[in-house]
Amino acid sequence: MVTSLTRLNLLKHFFNRIDNGSLFDGVDPEVYRVLRREVGEALYNLLLQDRPFLEKETGLAWPYQGLKERVSVLENIALQGKTLFIRQQAQLFLALLPFPDQWRWLIRAEKDMGDASEIKELLISEKKRIAAKIHKKSQEFKLRHFCQILKRPNLPDEKGILRIFSLPYLFADRRLLQRLNRLYVLYVEPPWGVLARHAWLRAFAQMADPIMFGVGGGEDAAFLGTQAGVVITRLAHGDFLEEETVPLGQKKQYDIVFNASFDDMDRKRHSFMLDLLARPPLDHITALFIGRGSPSQVETFAGEVRQRGLEHRVAVLANILRKEVPQQLARCRIGVQASVHENACRSIYECFRSDLPCVVTSSMAGFNFDLITPQTGRVVSDLDVSEAILDAVHHPERFSPRQWFLANSGGRNSSLRLNQEFKVLFAGLGYSWTEDIVPLGGSGATRYVDEAHYDAFHDEFEQLLEILGPLLPVRLSLE
Repeated sequence: MVTSLTRLNLLKHFFNRIDNGSLFDGVDPEVYRVLRREVGEALYNLLLQDRPFLEKETGLAWPYQGLKERVSVLENIALQGKTLFIRQQAQLFLALLPFPDQWRWLIRAEKDMGDASEIKELLISEKKRIAAKIHKKSQEFKLRHFCQILKRPNLPDEKGILRIFSLPYLFADRRLLQRLNRLYVLYVEPPWGVLARHAWLRAFAQMADPIMFGVGGGEDAAFLGTQAGVVITRLAHGDFLEEETVPLGQKKQYDIVFNASFDDMDRKRHSFMLDLLARPPLDHITALFIGRGSPSQVETFAGEVRQRGLEHRVAVLANILRKEVPQQLARCRIGVQASVHENACRSIYECFRSDLPCVVTSSMAGFNFDLITPQTGRVVSDLDVSEAILDAVHHPERFSPRQWFLANSGGRNSSLRLNQEFKVLFAGLGYSWTEDIVPLGGSGATRYVDEAHYDAFHDEFEQLLEILGPLLPVRLSLE
């Protein structure tokens, strides 16, 4: 059985072999092939579901730091190794594992070693994974359900800006992206960040202009910061939550709210939260679990609540409209977020907007922990979550999350910040800037705060449909 400790020891052994110079002592390509697969799987699992374990054992930054410290050794071998075999093996390590500048090495490997079985398998598996994602979705999409024009092109001197906030894998084709880049600079918010190192995202980094990735988490930002053709902003998704009026001063019925999809309970860690509620010191705390989910998944969770004997303290509310969420949050005292990974987690911002402080687990990837301040909540390890929840529930007067939200976050503030970041980027690229971006929203199918802005870009959306329609593997429409 492969355990968290087994994976950690495998990675340590891999690092040691690089350090002591024994990594390339062998001559069997299959040995290296197996090692790359095992190290890749170990990294993937350590950086995803094993995060609480990794945080406790070495710290979450340890794998990234280990790769960074050793990348120059492998690069030297890939370029100057004694034999072609050794050079190719080093290149494959750099291309198939999340070393700094991985995407450049992978693109190079595609050109130089396209016949190598590992590269072939990667390209085939990428296509299969994307096809499987598309197959699970509806086969007809409205353009504004996954992309948004923020600024119209005014060529030849001024490009537009296109935001891709969903389904980015639809665009993972270099030829398509190059056509779009003639008109637009792209701003992409991968729904789960890039923690899983989706190699197909490298397609976005092969345009004439750099791609701007919006990622909340520090790990994602650090990885992307080493990739050529990439610019990073920490603004994404939940940062653009609308500053609408929310019900305040309502009677509190629940101590905590856990807002997360019932269709993804392993990642969101619903069972972890139920386990905490079933034992001291939270064995008297009341909780509201809200989120979207299929009827079968909602019933599965309700069954877990009953199995633990928590039905008298835990309420389950599924598939309410987004506009109804603030009303439900107003019934609660604090929010809790324990997900394995996110990208600028929307539910945390929703709590802030509704004046609920948040307790967030420190092992969660994809969130900017700088946003958790003494005003907005606490970031704690799994071991300290219960005490932190209890403290926050009993001392709400210490926090002022809505005040912080209105001053520092939300659609208005974040749109202004993103606008400035793009102005700087355009200046660096030598493009004119005569028109600002429209305000961004964080919810709804259009993500336009003002519906009139969508109507104002009608001609540009028509043009976009003409470009994308023949090239995307789904049916598209405007309305």
